Amino acid sequence: MNSLYEISKDYLTVLDNLEIDEETGEIINSDTLDAVSEELEAKAESVACYIKDLKAYAEAVKAEGEALAKRRKAAENKAESLKRYLASCLDMAGKEKLETSKCRIGFRNDSYVEIIDECLIPEQYMSQKITVTPDKTAIKNAIKEGIEIDGTRLSEKRSIQIK
Repeated sequence: MNSLYEISKDYLTVLDNLEIDEETGEIINSDTLDAVSEELEAKAESVACYIKDLKAYAEAVKAEGEALAKRRKAAENKAESLKRYLASCLDMAGKEKLETSKCRIGFRNDSYVEIIDECLIPEQYMSQKITVTPDKTAIKNAIKEGIEIDGTRLSEKRSIQIK
């Protein structure tokens, strides 16, 4: 079976070699053109359907990924909730350590910074994160209105639509 590329080349070759009857204006080898056209259509349809299948598969994988992320987050939240519950129960019982054959439980003291009022923190202890990106929608609208913007241009591209 020929590839779509090969069929496309064959189609162009047939078009280049069309013979037309001078008297009637009829295409003499139209059966060859029809056969290659049908083959091109069938192959293009197959490729387009495969593209649709791949997009559907990608969407299904994305949806499953989102579902798994939600399940992961729920499990993490439940684990954190159970850790707080376990800590409060051990505190209530006055236990600092507990050891069984399957696990060892203990408390550890950690220090961390608690921000009470961010406005009172001296500038030397602040960090900045600035992100600047071109607003392509605004640029496109401006160019369409006739405004020239250095470093930009409005370009055209063809994209194939498969429905």
